[in-house]
Amino acid sequence: MKKTTDACSWGKNSLINRAEMKTVGTVIAAIVILLILRGLDHPIETMLSPMKGNAAPLLFESLSFSICFAVFIVGWMIFTETLCRQRLMVTSLFMGIGLLDVLSTMSTSGMILYDSTTGETPSMMLNWISQWICGIGLLTVFSLRNSPVSPRVRKYALLVIILSVGLITWLVFRVESWNLILLNAIQPLQTVSVFVLYLAAMIVILYKHRVERPQAMLTIVQALIWLFIAKVEETINMQSNGGQFLLSDCLKIVGYYYLLKGIYYVLIEEPYKQRKKTEARIQYLAFHDELTGLPNRRFFSERVQGELGRVVTKTNKFAILWLDLDRFKTINDSLGHAFGDQILVTVAERLRCFNHKRENVFRLGGDEFTVLLTDLEDDRQAENDAKKLIGLIEAPMKIGSSIYHLTGSVGIAIFPEDGGTLGALLQNADTAMYSAKSTRNNWKRYTVDMNMKAKERLLLENELRIAFELDQFRLVYQPLVELENEQLIGAEALIRWDHPLKGEIPPSEFIPICEESGFILQLGEWVLRTACKQAKQWQDQGFRKIMISVNLSVRQFRQHDLCERIEKVLEETGLEPEWLELELTESMMADVTFATDVLMRLKQIGVSLSIDDFGTGYSSLSYLKKFPIDKLKIDRTFVNDVLTNQYDAAIVSGISTLANNLKLKVTAEGVETSGQVDFLREQLCQEAQGFLYSQPVPPEQFVALFHADER
Repeated sequence: MKKTTDACSWGKNSLINRAEMKTVGTVIAAIVILLILRGLDHPIETMLSPMKGNAAPLLFESLSFSICFAVFIVGWMIFTETLCRQRLMVTSLFMGIGLLDVLSTMSTSGMILYDSTTGETPSMMLNWISQWICGIGLLTVFSLRNSPVSPRVRKYALLVIILSVGLITWLVFRVESWNLILLNAIQPLQTVSVFVLYLAAMIVILYKHRVERPQAMLTIVQALIWLFIAKVEETINMQSNGGQFLLSDCLKIVGYYYLLKGIYYVLIEEPYKQRKKTEARIQYLAFHDELTGLPNRRFFSERVQGELGRVVTKTNKFAILWLDLDRFKTINDSLGHAFGDQILVTVAERLRCFNHKRENVFRLGGDEFTVLLTDLEDDRQAENDAKKLIGLIEAPMKIGSSIYHLTGSVGIAIFPEDGGTLGALLQNADTAMYSAKSTRNNWKRYTVDMNMKAKERLLLENELRIAFELDQFRLVYQPLVELENEQLIGAEALIRWDHPLKGEIPPSEFIPICEESGFILQLGEWVLRTACKQAKQWQDQGFRKIMISVNLSVRQFRQHDLCERIEKVLEETGLEPEWLELELTESMMADVTFATDVLMRLKQIGVSLSIDDFGTGYSSLSYLKKFPIDKLKIDRTFVNDVLTNQYDAAIVSGISTLANNLKLKVTAEGVETSGQVDFLREQLCQEAQGFLYSQPVPPEQFVALFHADER
């Protein structure tokens, strides 16, 4: 995708360079022509002398007016829905200039408007005014900010043209005699002022378009160059009685032609190119994903339909590999959508390398990708490719200056065994993928029994909200014990779902579904409120105050009003903030800026903060010194074999030492034996929880733990 973009960019730059070269070439050509005309002054005068009558000037001025009229018609009639201020003013301006040029020619000796009493002075005045209007008009037009205008404004512009030209003509011809001495004195000033106006207009155009330098604007600059040279030639031949004055008319016609060419670029060629580019872009986006550049779901459907039409015998097979990134929603919620987009782009680049037929790799949406394996020799080829795909995603991923580890789950559906239609193949590949997702970083081939599990999962998702409304959720509490004197100091609130038909459903089955569906926000706040209410109730019953621990999900942590919600719960339940501990995960700390802001605001409330399952994530340890953390909780996977596995023992010892040096408390989870307790005490671990002390119990049974602790 990047190469394509670079190629397009190069093409655009080369086009601009060609336009710039033409502008430079125009300057050189104009100077060369001017020098040639000066060097061949006498031969040219001899050649043009027979043409100094009325026919040649009238012909040239008619041609000039024709070009001006063409500029007017092109700007007036074509693409009126895109009419803008610059376009309206330029086309109106040159319609007026064309009329004044014709009137100037018609006022020369022997022409219909010639008056012997005033001579050719009106012709000269009309020519001067035409040049002034051209210079002032172009300078004004391109100095003002361009903006769209309604096509209805055109009739007012036409009225202004007619009235202005009529007024100027009336004023010029109304004067019965002109002060020739004054006019001769003004003539150098008029010449210099026109030169200055043309140069100023060129400078304004080049400056205002110094970044993009569009070809149309450079063409208008070229027109001004030719008009400038025409004025130079007119000034040089002002006292000539021969036919050299026709040369300035020729150069003026060239300038008008370039102006018409510039208007053509602006009104016809550039809109046409832009329209074609837009159509091509729309066509591309119709079949490609904008973020990754991969073919999209629509393209994928057409490719599979094409394969279904091409496969005429059952010996010809193809397979669909459906890839879904594990825990991508968590990554998006904890690190932000911009980071998630970088992940998707990196995965897309890897998938392009995975399949030599790049048109067989697709992004269906979100974090779902598919690979189409055509001309499949046997089923093992699809399974081997699925393994390779898992390894490709699992490889460390460098984004920015950090290394991240990602995994994916792949489902396989093979034609014709796993479906004979597009819908069946997609559904079965998706079902296989969700089956693989139950263990993560795995692949699975579709089997018929997977449909039953998929339906059960869907049914479970639908029943979650009903369960909430019917109060089927409850909290149990596992005690937290201080190791030094084995005193009860806290309780962790854990959720349970009592299904009326299936019995107790473990959190490992329904919590992931809650996270994916977003229901975790509503459920998480209910857990927080219920736990705080229970802790306050125990205090009101006269039991010693203990810390109540509640787990926060990633989605809860990303809520913009999290602190306000927690404050509201504490206020409504009456629990003091110092008796609430919020358990966070390492993945929440990856976005340092966001996490720092949230944690600081949580500490201002007065609650305690702990890192749950410490050591199982991939985050940097640097956050421990940056964030206001109070406690580290060692995951049960390290504690289970701490007496028999030297590596687990080293990890627990290292975490305890690290925490103590940072003045943090340490809690060991999953403690089941007295030997583990002795080891943890040796490592200066302050707190523990596990089956050795008690399983998670309902609040009414937890009261017995209070009584036992008092004894």
